[in-house]
Amino acid sequence: MSDARPAQADPILPSQLDLDTWRILKKALKTGHSDRGICVGDHEASLITRFMLEQIETSGLRIVPAKPTSEMHQAIKEALDQGKRMSVTWVKPRTKQRWRYQAAIDAAPSWRRGYELDQAPENST
Repeated sequence: MSDARPAQADPILPSQLDLDTWRILKKALKTGHSDRGICVGDHEASLITRFMLEQIETSGLRIVPAKPTSEMHQAIKEALDQGKRMSVTWVKPRTKQRWRYQAAIDAAPSWRRGYELDQAPENST
């Protein structure tokens, strides 16, 4: 019996989840401003959100979902597969766990890819 897994989407390519993540973050920032009486247009909200998220990333933090996506779960499962391990020698369980977490973070939806998807229709007109 063979291991019949569905074909995984390329993690580099933007997905709808990336776009949804970007739009949720942008809407949250826009709503926060609106609640304080500051009217922000769509373009300005995009710029402010992008700036805020870039500042967060320069601090060494990442925005990831509180509930892991199926892609994140799959990345955790495959993190120690042959060819994906960062070492062929024996490593401590703590190191393996760090690799699993890193794989999950790398597989998380990316606001950057969502931002690029969101901007693409504006650039093509």
